[in-house]
Amino acid sequence: MGNYFHKLYYWTDYLRGESIDRSQADTAAIEMLGDTVERLEQFMRMTLEYFAPARLTFNRVTAGDLVAGLEGRLPGRTLRIENFDAFADTPVLADAALIGHAIRTVFERVASTLIDEDQMIVRLSETRSNDFRGIEIEFGAGAGAHGVELKSGIEMAVAEKFLHMHGAELLEREESSKDGTSRRSLVVFLPIYT
Repeated sequence: MGNYFHKLYYWTDYLRGESIDRSQADTAAIEMLGDTVERLEQFMRMTLEYFAPARLTFNRVTAGDLVAGLEGRLPGRTLRIENFDAFADTPVLADAALIGHAIRTVFERVASTLIDEDQMIVRLSETRSNDFRGIEIEFGAGAGAHGVELKSGIEMAVAEKFLHMHGAELLEREESSKDGTSRRSLVVFLPIYT
């Protein structure tokens, strides 16, 4: 498959180089072709990742480890993690690479909804689901999430697959506040292991 994409990129670059004497419309079409090839490659990679068997290596990690480093993925905005000190050392049994990938995907999906917001809020709390004690990591969406299904897309399907492999859940939540506005979020529930 890499050879096919290599050829597509080659011919796109060739057309881009030959378009110096062409009209604006021709150049725009070539740029659209380049973007389409790039998106197609990303889709194929995600599809293969979704169907590929995953080998898990479970280790004891903490909730603090799971949200550490997310701030660097939010350029131009601040990240506020509520209840971090209370839950930073809460143990979770997980494959650090796969669970990290899933958490980053959820984070980036929610971060893409921030339009007018200066910060993103992540809340850590303890809860129960199906009689299992666990930790909830809630990623609060921005106003840009209105009318958007946050869990849609192949990237989110891959993240949800990785979470399910850990006995975790991915939930989309909408809550109404006292002032009549609604707040949406994506919530990751991870079982706590003692």
